[in-house]
Amino acid sequence: MRGQPSWYEALQAYTEDDALYTANLIHMDSNAVIKVVRFGLNLACFPDEHAVELCERHIAQQQKRRLEQGARWNATQR
Repeated sequence: MRGQPSWYEALQAYTEDDALYTANLIHMDSNAVIKVVRFGLNLACFPDEHAVELCERHIAQQQKRRLEQGARWNATQR
């Protein structure tokens, strides 16, 4: 999915420290926006929480548009 933002699981870490350390290294290397989550709670956001929220909002809008387009396409097929 080139050019399409999405969240995906890059790794699973054994400890919280390992997850935070690795997420920081990934961010520093690629400038990717990364969210570290455990049991549904945000442990860290790279580069910051605001950037993560913007990305999540953008992804949600794209998913909503895809669903709407799919519903319109299905309606025209009937």
